[in-house]
Amino acid sequence: MDALSLVVLLAVVVEKVVDLFKTIVSAIPFLPDKIRPLTLELISLSIGILLAYETQINALSLIGIQTKDGYVGVIITGLVVGKGANFAHDFFHHFNVKQRNGP
Repeated sequence: MDALSLVVLLAVVVEKVVDLFKTIVSAIPFLPDKIRPLTLELISLSIGILLAYETQINALSLIGIQTKDGYVGVIITGLVVGKGANFAHDFFHHFNVKQRNGP
């Protein structure tokens, strides 16, 4: 499986896991309504970072950007994965179009 497909697959997994957490978060009686979306967002980003770390996938290297520490790319990949499949698609589509058109 190529790396881009893995990023999208992980993003879909995160979306489905967060869907499961929605019912749990909504059932917590002491959690204010204003905090629930933030809680789900933090869960989503945390799972995305965890999955990116465990698979050691680096989105920055996929688009040709090198960093001193590879974990920076892994964390950014985790954030992209945590935002979901649509965001991951848009992220890579943006950089793919930019590479075709030049800087």
